[in-house]
Amino acid sequence: MTKVTTVLGPVDVSQLGRTLVHEHVLIGMPGYFLDYRLPPFQRDEAMIKVVENFQRLHEYGVKTVVDPCPSDMGRNVEFIAEVSEKSGIKIICATGVYFEERGMPATFAGMDVEEIADNYIHEIENGIGLSGIKPGIIKIATGLNKISDYERKVLQAAAMAAKATGLPVLSHTQECTCGHDQIDYMLAGQLTPDRVLIGHSCGTRDIDYQVSLAARGVFVGFDRFGLDSIMPDEVRMTNLVEMIDRGYLKQLLLSHDYVNCWLARSPTLPKGLDYKDVAPNWSMLHIFENILPELKMRGITDEQITTMLVGNTRSFLTPADVD
Repeated sequence: MTKVTTVLGPVDVSQLGRTLVHEHVLIGMPGYFLDYRLPPFQRDEAMIKVVENFQRLHEYGVKTVVDPCPSDMGRNVEFIAEVSEKSGIKIICATGVYFEERGMPATFAGMDVEEIADNYIHEIENGIGLSGIKPGIIKIATGLNKISDYERKVLQAAAMAAKATGLPVLSHTQECTCGHDQIDYMLAGQLTPDRVLIGHSCGTRDIDYQVSLAARGVFVGFDRFGLDSIMPDEVRMTNLVEMIDRGYLKQLLLSHDYVNCWLARSPTLPKGLDYKDVAPNWSMLHIFENILPELKMRGITDEQITTMLVGNTRSFLTPADVD
Protein backbone atom coordinates (compact mmCIF):
# COMPACT_ATOMS: atom_id res chain seq x y z
CA MET A 1 0.00 0.00 0.00
CA THR A 2 1.25 3.51 -0.84
CA LYS A 3 2.44 5.53 2.14
CA VAL A 4 1.99 9.23 2.96
CA THR A 5 4.47 10.92 5.28
CA THR A 6 3.04 12.48 8.46
CA VAL A 7 4.91 14.14 11.31
CA LEU A 8 4.68 10.85 13.23
CA GLY A 9 5.85 8.74 10.31
CA PRO A 10 4.43 7.10 7.19
CA VAL A 11 0.83 5.89 7.04
CA ASP A 12 -1.14 4.05 4.38
CA VAL A 13 -3.16 6.39 2.18
CA SER A 14 -6.22 4.35 3.15
CA GLN A 15 -5.82 5.67 6.71
CA LEU A 16 -6.00 9.37 5.82
CA GLY A 17 -9.79 9.50 5.94
CA ARG A 18 -11.57 12.83 6.13
CA THR A 19 -8.90 15.49 5.61
CA LEU A 20 -8.60 19.26 5.90
CA VAL A 21 -5.97 20.28 3.41
CA HIS A 22 -4.86 23.69 4.70
CA GLU A 23 -4.77 24.56 8.42
CA HIS A 24 -2.03 25.86 10.69
CA VAL A 25 -0.96 24.65 14.10
CA LEU A 26 1.26 27.66 14.71
CA ILE A 27 2.38 30.68 12.66
CA GLY A 28 5.03 33.32 13.33
CA MET A 29 5.71 36.09 10.86
CA PRO A 30 9.42 36.55 10.10
CA GLY A 31 11.04 38.68 12.80
CA TYR A 32 8.07 38.45 15.18
CA PHE A 33 10.51 37.95 18.08
CA LEU A 34 11.93 41.45 17.53
CA ASP A 35 8.79 43.06 19.00
CA TYR A 36 9.59 43.56 22.70
CA ARG A 37 5.92 44.26 23.41
CA LEU A 38 4.97 40.66 22.75
CA PRO A 39 4.65 38.43 25.81
CA PRO A 40 6.93 35.38 25.84
CA PHE A 41 5.55 32.35 24.06
CA GLN A 42 3.86 30.12 26.63
CA ARG A 43 4.45 26.74 25.06
CA ASP A 44 2.55 24.63 27.58
CA GLU A 45 -0.53 26.86 27.45
CA ALA A 46 -0.43 26.95 23.66
CA MET A 47 -0.14 23.17 23.50
CA ILE A 48 -3.22 22.66 25.65
CA LYS A 49 -5.26 25.08 23.53
CA VAL A 50 -4.18 23.66 20.17
CA VAL A 51 -4.62 20.03 21.21
CA GLU A 52 -8.14 20.79 22.40
CA ASN A 53 -8.94 22.38 19.04
CA PHE A 54 -7.62 19.37 17.14
CA GLN A 55 -9.39 16.88 19.39
CA ARG A 56 -12.70 18.51 18.51
CA LEU A 57 -12.16 17.48 14.89
CA HIS A 58 -12.85 13.89 15.93
CA GLU A 59 -16.50 14.89 16.44
CA TYR A 60 -16.77 15.40 12.69
CA GLY A 61 -14.78 12.38 11.58
CA VAL A 62 -11.62 14.28 10.62
CA LYS A 63 -8.56 12.05 10.73
CA THR A 64 -5.90 14.11 8.94
CA VAL A 65 -4.86 17.75 8.65
CA VAL A 66 -2.28 19.28 6.32
CA ASP A 67 -0.28 22.11 7.90
CA PRO A 68 1.56 23.82 5.02
CA CYS A 69 3.47 26.27 7.22
CA PRO A 70 6.61 27.22 5.25
CA SER A 71 10.01 27.13 6.89
CA ASP A 72 10.23 30.93 7.22
CA MET A 73 6.90 31.36 9.05
CA GLY A 74 7.73 29.96 12.46
CA ARG A 75 7.55 26.30 11.38
CA ASN A 76 7.99 24.15 14.49
CA VAL A 77 7.68 20.51 13.55
CA GLU A 78 8.41 19.21 17.05
CA PHE A 79 5.44 21.22 18.35
CA ILE A 80 3.28 19.93 15.48
CA ALA A 81 4.30 16.33 16.18
CA GLU A 82 3.36 16.69 19.84
CA VAL A 83 -0.05 18.09 18.85
CA SER A 84 -0.56 15.11 16.56
CA GLU A 85 0.46 12.60 19.20
CA LYS A 86 -1.73 14.12 21.91
CA SER A 87 -4.79 14.82 19.74
CA GLY A 88 -4.82 11.63 17.67
CA ILE A 89 -5.08 13.64 14.43
CA LYS A 90 -2.55 12.80 11.72
CA ILE A 91 -0.73 15.95 10.58
CA ILE A 92 1.29 16.43 7.39
CA CYS A 93 3.88 19.22 7.40
CA ALA A 94 5.68 21.01 4.57
CA THR A 95 8.99 22.04 3.16
CA GLY A 96 9.15 25.31 1.25
CA VAL A 97 9.11 29.07 1.80
CA TYR A 98 6.67 31.99 1.71
CA PHE A 99 6.47 34.71 -0.93
CA GLU A 100 9.20 37.34 -1.04
CA GLU A 101 7.38 40.34 0.45
CA ARG A 102 6.36 38.51 3.64
CA GLY A 103 8.90 35.73 3.77
CA MET A 104 12.55 35.59 4.75
CA PRO A 105 14.38 35.42 1.41
CA ALA A 106 17.96 36.39 2.28
CA THR A 107 19.42 32.86 2.45
CA PHE A 108 17.72 31.37 -0.59
CA ALA A 109 18.34 34.57 -2.56
CA GLY A 110 22.02 33.68 -2.54
CA MET A 111 21.45 30.14 -3.81
CA ASP A 112 20.79 28.88 -7.29
CA VAL A 113 17.76 26.77 -8.21
CA GLU A 114 19.56 23.45 -7.79
CA GLU A 115 20.82 24.37 -4.32
CA ILE A 116 17.33 25.30 -3.14
CA ALA A 117 15.93 22.08 -4.58
CA ASP A 118 18.66 20.14 -2.76
CA ASN A 119 17.58 21.79 0.50
CA TYR A 120 13.99 20.66 -0.06
CA ILE A 121 15.02 17.15 -1.02
CA HIS A 122 17.29 16.90 2.04
CA GLU A 123 14.37 17.71 4.36
CA ILE A 124 12.09 15.28 2.53
CA GLU A 125 14.56 12.42 2.68
CA ASN A 126 16.38 13.07 5.98
CA GLY A 127 14.03 15.19 8.07
CA ILE A 128 13.81 18.82 9.12
CA GLY A 129 16.82 19.99 11.12
CA LEU A 130 17.75 17.39 13.73
CA SER A 131 14.13 16.38 14.36
CA GLY A 132 13.96 13.45 11.96
CA ILE A 133 10.45 14.67 11.07
CA LYS A 134 9.85 14.60 7.32
CA PRO A 135 7.48 16.76 5.26
CA GLY A 136 4.76 15.21 3.13
CA ILE A 137 4.13 18.19 0.83
CA ILE A 138 6.04 21.05 -0.81
CA LYS A 139 4.77 24.59 -0.25
CA ILE A 140 5.06 27.37 -2.84
CA ALA A 141 3.87 30.98 -2.60
CA THR A 142 3.76 34.05 -4.82
CA GLY A 143 2.95 37.70 -4.22
CA LEU A 144 0.34 40.00 -5.66
CA ASN A 145 -0.06 40.21 -9.45
CA LYS A 146 3.46 39.25 -10.50
CA ILE A 147 6.16 36.74 -9.67
CA SER A 148 9.49 38.15 -8.49
CA ASP A 149 12.85 36.78 -9.60
CA TYR A 150 13.26 35.23 -6.16
CA GLU A 151 9.86 33.56 -6.33
CA ARG A 152 10.54 32.30 -9.84
CA LYS A 153 13.69 30.59 -8.61
CA VAL A 154 11.91 29.04 -5.65
CA LEU A 155 9.06 27.78 -7.84
CA GLN A 156 11.51 26.09 -10.17
CA ALA A 157 13.27 24.50 -7.20
CA ALA A 158 9.96 23.23 -5.80
CA ALA A 159 9.09 21.61 -9.12
CA MET A 160 12.51 19.93 -9.23
CA ALA A 161 12.09 18.59 -5.69
CA ALA A 162 8.56 17.39 -6.39
CA LYS A 163 9.70 15.59 -9.53
CA ALA A 164 12.57 13.94 -7.67
CA THR A 165 10.56 12.84 -4.61
CA GLY A 166 6.99 12.41 -5.85
CA LEU A 167 5.55 14.80 -3.26
CA PRO A 168 2.62 17.05 -4.23
CA VAL A 169 2.87 20.85 -4.36
CA LEU A 170 0.47 23.09 -2.44
CA SER A 171 0.41 26.83 -3.09
CA HIS A 172 -0.42 30.17 -1.57
CA THR A 173 -1.77 32.75 -4.00
CA GLN A 174 -2.12 36.38 -3.02
CA GLU A 175 -5.63 37.67 -3.76
CA CYS A 176 -6.19 34.99 -6.41
CA THR A 177 -3.39 36.21 -8.67
CA CYS A 178 -0.61 34.27 -10.39
CA GLY A 179 -2.40 30.93 -10.14
CA HIS A 180 -1.81 30.21 -13.81
CA ASP A 181 1.82 31.31 -13.52
CA GLN A 182 2.30 28.80 -10.72
CA ILE A 183 0.81 26.07 -12.90
CA ASP A 184 3.09 27.07 -15.78
CA TYR A 185 6.20 26.68 -13.64
CA MET A 186 5.08 23.33 -12.22
CA LEU A 187 4.27 21.92 -15.66
CA ALA A 188 7.55 23.26 -17.04
CA GLY A 189 9.21 21.22 -14.29
CA GLN A 190 7.52 18.11 -15.74
CA LEU A 191 4.91 17.70 -13.01
CA THR A 192 1.49 16.48 -14.01
CA PRO A 193 -1.38 18.86 -13.08
CA ASP A 194 -2.83 16.45 -10.50
CA ARG A 195 0.30 16.98 -8.36
CA VAL A 196 -0.57 20.66 -7.86
CA LEU A 197 -3.07 22.45 -5.60
CA ILE A 198 -3.60 26.15 -6.31
CA GLY A 199 -4.44 27.47 -2.88
CA HIS A 200 -6.77 30.26 -1.73
CA SER A 201 -8.61 30.22 -5.06
CA CYS A 202 -11.90 30.87 -3.26
CA GLY A 203 -10.93 34.48 -2.50
CA THR A 204 -12.62 35.87 -5.59
CA ARG A 205 -16.10 36.23 -7.07
CA ASP A 206 -14.66 35.34 -10.48
CA ILE A 207 -15.99 31.86 -11.20
CA ASP A 208 -14.35 31.95 -14.62
CA TYR A 209 -10.93 32.21 -12.97
CA GLN A 210 -11.67 29.23 -10.74
CA VAL A 211 -12.98 27.19 -13.66
CA SER A 212 -9.94 28.12 -15.76
CA LEU A 213 -7.65 26.65 -13.11
CA ALA A 214 -9.63 23.43 -12.87
CA ALA A 215 -9.75 23.15 -16.66
CA ARG A 216 -5.97 22.74 -16.60
CA GLY A 217 -6.29 19.65 -14.40
CA VAL A 218 -4.99 20.99 -11.06
CA PHE A 219 -6.73 20.85 -7.71
CA VAL A 220 -8.47 24.08 -6.71
CA GLY A 221 -8.41 25.17 -3.08
CA PHE A 222 -11.64 26.41 -1.54
CA ASP A 223 -9.60 26.60 1.61
CA ARG A 224 -10.45 29.82 3.43
CA PHE A 225 -13.98 29.18 4.66
CA GLY A 226 -14.73 31.49 7.57
CA LEU A 227 -12.51 34.32 6.38
CA ASP A 228 -15.41 36.57 5.46
CA SER A 229 -13.11 39.58 5.75
CA ILE A 230 -11.46 38.36 2.52
CA MET A 231 -14.53 36.99 0.73
CA PRO A 232 -17.99 36.18 2.10
CA ASP A 233 -18.70 32.49 2.51
CA GLU A 234 -21.90 33.05 0.56
CA VAL A 235 -19.75 33.70 -2.52
CA ARG A 236 -17.54 30.70 -1.79
CA MET A 237 -20.54 28.38 -1.51
CA THR A 238 -22.23 29.74 -4.62
CA ASN A 239 -19.08 29.29 -6.69
CA LEU A 240 -18.35 25.87 -5.20
CA VAL A 241 -21.77 24.59 -6.21
CA GLU A 242 -21.26 26.09 -9.68
CA MET A 243 -17.91 24.32 -9.98
CA ILE A 244 -19.54 21.03 -9.09
CA ASP A 245 -22.36 21.64 -11.57
CA ARG A 246 -19.76 22.27 -14.27
CA GLY A 247 -18.12 18.90 -13.63
CA TYR A 248 -15.11 19.79 -11.47
CA LEU A 249 -16.09 17.95 -8.28
CA LYS A 250 -12.98 15.76 -8.29
CA GLN A 251 -10.66 18.77 -8.29
CA LEU A 252 -12.04 20.63 -5.27
CA LEU A 253 -10.38 20.64 -1.85
CA LEU A 254 -11.83 22.24 1.28
CA SER A 255 -10.31 23.88 4.35
CA HIS A 256 -10.18 27.08 6.43
CA ASP A 257 -6.52 28.23 6.55
CA TYR A 258 -7.17 28.61 10.27
CA VAL A 259 -4.29 29.59 12.54
CA ASN A 260 -4.57 27.87 15.92
CA CYS A 261 -1.71 29.76 17.51
CA TRP A 262 -0.13 33.08 16.47
CA LEU A 263 3.39 33.84 17.62
CA ALA A 264 2.53 37.46 16.87
CA ARG A 265 -0.42 39.42 15.54
CA SER A 266 -1.20 39.11 11.87
CA PRO A 267 0.33 41.96 9.84
CA THR A 268 -2.78 42.09 7.67
CA LEU A 269 -5.07 43.31 10.46
CA PRO A 270 -5.39 46.93 11.64
CA LYS A 271 -3.85 47.64 15.01
CA GLY A 272 -6.13 46.64 17.86
CA LEU A 273 -8.24 44.22 15.83
CA ASP A 274 -8.33 40.46 16.17
CA TYR A 275 -9.63 37.88 13.68
CA LYS A 276 -12.55 37.35 16.04
CA ASP A 277 -13.60 40.89 15.15
CA VAL A 278 -13.49 40.46 11.35
CA ALA A 279 -14.10 36.71 10.94
CA PRO A 280 -16.12 35.44 13.90
CA ASN A 281 -16.88 32.07 12.25
CA TRP A 282 -13.27 31.25 11.45
CA SER A 283 -12.28 27.92 13.02
CA MET A 284 -11.41 24.38 11.98
CA LEU A 285 -15.00 23.34 12.73
CA HIS A 286 -16.77 25.93 10.59
CA ILE A 287 -17.07 23.79 7.46
CA PHE A 288 -18.71 20.98 9.42
CA GLU A 289 -20.94 23.08 11.64
CA ASN A 290 -22.12 25.64 9.10
CA ILE A 291 -20.92 25.18 5.52
CA LEU A 292 -21.74 21.52 4.85
CA PRO A 293 -25.32 21.80 6.18
CA GLU A 294 -25.87 24.81 3.91
CA LEU A 295 -24.33 23.05 0.90
CA LYS A 296 -26.67 20.10 1.46
CA MET A 297 -29.57 22.54 1.47
CA ARG A 298 -28.33 23.61 -1.97
CA GLY A 299 -28.36 20.07 -3.30
CA ILE A 300 -24.83 18.85 -2.58
CA THR A 301 -24.95 15.19 -1.57
CA ASP A 302 -23.13 13.29 1.17
CA GLU A 303 -21.34 11.36 -1.57
CA GLN A 304 -20.05 14.58 -3.14
CA ILE A 305 -18.90 15.84 0.27
CA THR A 306 -17.01 12.60 0.84
CA THR A 307 -15.38 12.99 -2.57
CA MET A 308 -14.04 16.44 -1.64
CA LEU A 309 -12.94 15.60 1.89
CA VAL A 310 -11.72 12.01 1.41
CA GLY A 311 -11.30 10.95 -2.22
CA ASN A 312 -9.79 14.16 -3.55
CA THR A 313 -7.45 14.68 -0.62
CA ARG A 314 -6.23 11.10 -0.89
CA SER A 315 -5.59 11.52 -4.61
CA PHE A 316 -3.67 14.75 -4.07
CA LEU A 317 -1.57 13.58 -1.13
CA THR A 318 -0.60 10.19 -2.54
CA PRO A 319 3.04 10.45 -3.70
CA ALA A 320 3.67 10.02 -7.40
CA ASP A 321 5.96 7.33 -8.76
CA VAL A 322 9.52 8.52 -9.14
CA ASP A 323 11.58 7.56 -12.18
